[in-house]
Amino acid sequence: MRQVAVLPVLAALMLQTARADVVRHSFIPEDLRGQWMEAEARPQAARSVINLSAAAYQGPRANCSVDWVSQTAGRRGSIYAVHMRCLEPLARADVKTPANLIIWPVDGDRIEVGPDFESLHTFRRCSASCGPRENRSAESAQQMPTITAE
Repeated sequence: MRQVAVLPVLAALMLQTARADVVRHSFIPEDLRGQWMEAEARPQAARSVINLSAAAYQGPRANCSVDWVSQTAGRRGSIYAVHMRCLEPLARADVKTPANLIIWPVDGDRIEVGPDFESLHTFRRCSASCGPRENRSAESAQQMPTITAE
């Protein structure tokens, strides 16, 4: 009898821990804002640089306005899914396309960024050594994770 009573209690606990709560924001959180440089082992001049502000994402392939940000609990902290509308600088038409971007903080100075979990790239917060975006090569735009439409 005792074993039969334990089973429903364990099932209820397992269901609660499997449930993920999502908090929706209208902006990118303040601790993620700023300029970030790709942290790969390539020459600094060839690394991608992205800018995150409260309401915008700017990268080598797109300029986007933030529609909303979904915050979900993850194993090592919050995971942010940014839902945006983007203008592609190389596109001829002035059409904004919907896109998603995952931002997963590693620590205070590193984040992982990409359109999905299989395409995350590590970025480090820029210091004075980051330099202006205009100095980045065309190769860095080709290496940047592609922002994909919904």
